[in-house]
This record gives sequence, structure tokens and C-alpha cells, in this order.
Amino acid sequence: MRVILLLLLTAVLFTTEAQQARIQELLDRGNTVSEFNPDSALLLFEQALALANGKDTLMIPRIYNRFAQAYSMKGNYTEAAKFLVQALTYAEALKDTVALIDGNNNMGIDWMYQEEYEKALTYFKIAEQLASQSHDSLRWGHALNNLGLTVGYMGLAKEELQYYNRAAAIFKNINELEGYANTILNTATLLTAEGKYKDAERLYQEALSIYKGMDYANAQGMVYQSMAENAREGGHYNHALNYIRQSLKIAHTNGYTTEEASGLRLASTIFKEMKLFDSAYYYLDKHRELRNTIFNSEKNKITSELEARYQTEIKERKIKSLEQENTIKDLRATTARQWQISLVILVILITGLLGVLYNRYQLKQRTAKVLDEKNTELQKLNSFKDKMFAVISHDLRNPVDAFSTLMESLTQNLQHASPEELKEFLESMLHSARDLKSLLDNLLEWSMVQIGKLPFHPKAFAVTQAVQESIAHVHAMAHVNKINIKTDGPDVSVQADKNMVVIIIRNLLTNAIKFSPPGKTISISTTRNANTVLLAVRDEGIGMTTEEVAKLFKTADDARTVGGSLAKGAGIGLLLCKELTEKNNGKIYAESVPGSGSTFYLELPQ
Repeated sequence: MRVILLLLLTAVLFTTEAQQARIQELLDRGNTVSEFNPDSALLLFEQALALANGKDTLMIPRIYNRFAQAYSMKGNYTEAAKFLVQALTYAEALKDTVALIDGNNNMGIDWMYQEEYEKALTYFKIAEQLASQSHDSLRWGHALNNLGLTVGYMGLAKEELQYYNRAAAIFKNINELEGYANTILNTATLLTAEGKYKDAERLYQEALSIYKGMDYANAQGMVYQSMAENAREGGHYNHALNYIRQSLKIAHTNGYTTEEASGLRLASTIFKEMKLFDSAYYYLDKHRELRNTIFNSEKNKITSELEARYQTEIKERKIKSLEQENTIKDLRATTARQWQISLVILVILITGLLGVLYNRYQLKQRTAKVLDEKNTELQKLNSFKDKMFAVISHDLRNPVDAFSTLMESLTQNLQHASPEELKEFLESMLHSARDLKSLLDNLLEWSMVQIGKLPFHPKAFAVTQAVQESIAHVHAMAHVNKINIKTDGPDVSVQADKNMVVIIIRNLLTNAIKFSPPGKTISISTTRNANTVLLAVRDEGIGMTTEEVAKLFKTADDARTVGGSLAKGAGIGLLLCKELTEKNNGKIYAESVPGSGSTFYLELPQ
């Protein structure tokens, strides 16, 4: 259980004390909420940037670093990289060594999260060199620790241990207790993996003592779980049980549900290896109950969000209806006043009456136009509501029923299931959960398209970027299904909204993986035509008949009947692909032969 240290400390000069306090307050608040609500943190950082622009140039690199951190928490590494490049550019111009260290360190962390370890090493080494040259011991220790984490993920255990030892020595020398504890905890984890259980136990105890002195409950629970795993690996089951009970107590007392779930799972494993199957089943059952609670909590959260969105639409319709009524009342009052004026003018001059009649005619025309526009909007909202509930009731029921059936089957067969059967059950549950998440993502994106809330910013970009981002989204799914994805063709640019193109390619890849047997290959190729770029996604799956191909991209109900029973339910994804493609002035179509796979074509303007 490695601990990643994210360092964002920048020395700043301020124009006024009031400005200093306000900007620092915004950054501190944003840093506090960034991990669990990065969108709120971004709003705070925008306020800080507005205060610093034109007044406090030295503060800009630090604020950009915070923007990058928030986008990393959202998993949007492309946007994070943009802000880090700006932070490094400003820091280089200002010769701000601290900002340069922090920017390179954060860039390395983002690449490490994306498993691009060679790139991560490059930035961590720059941060380590700058910190060493500037005698910044705190940042030097963090850079060495991150270098150890990176080479550890690359399988270079010897170099990993050397980096940890250097980092621990620096932290200990400057009395940085948390950094020292985190580093020796990483070292202990490495020793456990190498089978050096006694040495690992000594470091775990030392880290635990430091965390207790800091009253750091979450870290204590994490250490106890690591110690339990270390004892289990070493065959000391009684010690392992004692440690895991301590971890579960801390997690339950502080409401750390995820940590408690993993602790229950580890306790079940320990009892199983001790051949105490009743106790193993008890803790496995507790683990299952807690995971169900977490799953139901997430499901209720999604349902609440959909309900809140629907209630908001109802309120907006009521407001528009009231606005219409007020408009009509105002128009009627205006008409009445005009009639009074007309009667007076009729006595004086007949020409005035004609003028008033003409004005009245024009006013009625405008009123009729306004009413027609409002009625059209109401009809669109009602149509969207009906369509939304129909799609949710059809598409959402099947994956939820499938997940429930798997859970019931697992519960009924748990006592008699072999480890291989249990693994198969869990893999099926994982597939079902991923399908459910993919469906919810498509539903939310499709609903945003229907109500015109999905951002649309067309501009030129390289197709390769969109393809790689899409592959990253489905990498885990392809790996589990043993599907190979390869790309081919020139690196060409298109004129479209990049995020929408990523959604389209992601859905096409997801469907290709669903309909492809294990061991097959999915090919993505690009071809440049006269004024367009043609992207093709080919699979070696079950294929479709001509009648089935004809049903694609028409309505969600038509598309749901295509394919085998185990892979149905992709209708909303294909409907979303069609609408996003047309919004970008493109075309999408498919070719297929039963038993020989399918090819989906996406044509976009250059």
C-alpha cells in the first residue's frame, strides 16, 4: 500500500496584506475540498486567479498548480497538463525555483497515475535535481519518495529501496514526521513483497507509532491492514487477526467504509487459510453487506441526481408558464390603454386611429409569435421527459436485474462454490457493474444532449488524441476480456468537438469489446479523403445480418434487439453516437457479416 505525496508549496510575495490573506484563504479552502469535490475547488481557484491577475504575478504559478491538482482529482489529465505547462512557463520566466519543483513534481504524479512511468521518472528527476541544488530538503524528500514509487511500479525493487532510504534520511534529519512515516511505510510494503517479514514488521511498528503521535486515524488503520497482510504472508495468523481487528475498529469508529470493506475481506481470507470456514464465511458475509451498502448508496445518489434534475426542469417550466401569464397580462393592459388612446385620437384625427390599428396588429403578431415559441419549448420538454423515463425504465432495469441475479446466485451457492467458481461469480459481477456504469454515463450524456446542456466547442485537433483517450477509457474492460486494440493510419486533424468525438469512439469500442470473443483484436484505422477524415472501428465478433444493421442508429428500441442476449442494451449508446456525430456535421454508419465481425465508420470534416 504505497503512499503518494502530493506537494504543492509555493513561496509568494503579495502586494497587500489583505490581498495576501484573501488569496491564501481561497487556495487553502480549495485544497481542502479538492479531493472530494474538485469542481467546487476549481471555482475557488478561479476567484484566486482573478484577484492575482495584474496584481500578484508571483502567485500565478502556484494557482495554476492548484488548478492542475483539481483536474487530476477529476481524472482529466489533459486539462491538468495544460495548467501545469502554464505554471512551469511562468515559473521559468520568474526564475521561481519552488514553483518549478512543484510543477515538475505534479506533472510526474499525473503521468504515474496514467501508468506512464518513463515520463513520470523524467519529471521527478528534474524536481529532485532542482530541490537538491536549492537545498530544499522537504521537497527533495518528496521527490525521492515519488521516484521510489515510480521505479517500484516498474519492478525495480533495488532502486526503489535506495530512493526510500534517501528520502527517509532527509525527512528524519528535518524532523518531518509524516513524510518520514509515509516513506518507511512504503519501504515496509516493499519488504513484505520480498518476504522479509520481520524487517517489515519493525518498520510498520515505527510508522504506526508516528501516526499515533499525530492522531492520524486513517493512516493508523492503513498500517494495521498492512501489518495484518505481512503477518498473514509470514504464516503468523494470530498476529494477523489481532492487527486486522484493530484496523476494523478504527475504520468502523471513523466511518471509513471503503477501508472497513477491504479489512473484512482480508479477515475472511485469514480465517479461510486457518481453515476456520465458519468465521471466514461470517466476515465474507459482512464484507458483502457493506459492499452492498456502498453500492446502494451510490445508486441512491445517482437516482437523487436524476430526480433533482427532473424537479429542476419542472420548476423551470412553472417559471416559464408564470412568465407567459405575466406577458399576456401586460399585453392585455397595453391593449386596453391603446384602445382608450385610440378613442380620443378618433375624435381628433381619423389618421391617428389607423396608426393605432396598425400598431395593434403588429403587437398581436409579436404576441402570437412569443406564444408559439413558448408552446414549442414546453412540447420539447414534455417530449424529452417522456423519452427519458422510457429509456431509463427499459435500459436501466435489465443491468440492475442482472446484477441482482448474480448477487442472489452468489449468496445461494457461496457455501458450496469452489474458489474458481467464486472467482467466476465475482468477475461476472464486475462485468455487470461496469456495464451499469457505462449505461449511466451514456444516459447522463444523452440527457445533456437532449436539453442542450452538453458543451459544444468545435476546433481542429488530432484524431490520434481522441483515439488514445477513448482507448484509455476502455483499457481495463479490454484487458479483462483479453481483447487486443491496435491503431493504424496517418495522424490527421478534424474540425469537431473533441470531447464529443471521444464519447463516440468510446461507445464504439465498448460495443466492439462486448460482441468480441476473448483473444480477438479490435482495429482502429484512419483515412484522409478530400474534405473528410474516415475513422473505422473493426472487430472480429459475432457480426450482424443486413436487417440488424438497418436497425442501428434509428431509435433506442430498434437497436436494443440487435446482437446476442448477453450483449444487448447498447441502443442508447448508438443513439448518443448518432446525435453527437450529426451535431459535428459528420456521418456514422456500419457494415457487418454474420460470423465475420462488424465495422463502424465515423466520418468527420477536416
